[in-house]
Amino acid sequence: MTSELDDSLVHTWVTGWARTHGYEVRHEGSVHAAGPKAAEHDWEYVVFSPGAAQLDALVAATLENQDRLLTVIDEPDASPIGEDLGGLALLSDEEKLMIADMAIQDVEDPITPHGYRVRREDHEGWTLFTVTHGEDVAARGRMAVADDYCILDRIYTAPDYRRQGLGTFVTRALLAIAHEHNVSEGLLVATGDGQQLYEYLGWSAIGTVQVFGAPGATDRRRPSHSQIDEELAG
Repeated sequence: MTSELDDSLVHTWVTGWARTHGYEVRHEGSVHAAGPKAAEHDWEYVVFSPGAAQLDALVAATLENQDRLLTVIDEPDASPIGEDLGGLALLSDEEKLMIADMAIQDVEDPITPHGYRVRREDHEGWTLFTVTHGEDVAARGRMAVADDYCILDRIYTAPDYRRQGLGTFVTRALLAIAHEHNVSEGLLVATGDGQQLYEYLGWSAIGTVQVFGAPGATDRRRPSHSQIDEELAG
């Protein structure tokens, strides 16, 4: 049995997601915000299924700076907000919030593919797992623990190393690390390309994710929460 989508679950996901980025996070009621500690002007607001008045207030706050983002998470059958939101443009609507029962995920470390090496770096509250080939970083991903959940984030394979199963390998390695903690479920946000992989690994989509921002903004952080690793993507 997996948790139902609600504000508490979104709170947990934002907390873990922020840790893997080194972001500061603030929770003010049902509004969650995260971003670089030294650049509050380009923080991201995250909210679950907002009412009209709350949404209007968040749109106004987001429009105060062109680098801010607003992410709305909602039930899978909820009506999409649309491409224009009070002056904000829809930047992304392909992502899904996904969940997995950790009881059915592998406990053992997966076998490292031939010719590759792995490196694990534990930080406060999160872990970075990297796969290398010679001097190249081929793939990597991050895992944080919040409450009794593990949050997977930024699982990414460098272009020259795709279609070799490294995404699956990194995911399974992170889940094995998560089993070292007292976690019952896993959370992640998957792009359209990643959803099939996670469904194969036993994950289920429980929420839609829509990202809005000021139109025409330049040098914006990528409006994606899961599959992008900026250093590998270039």
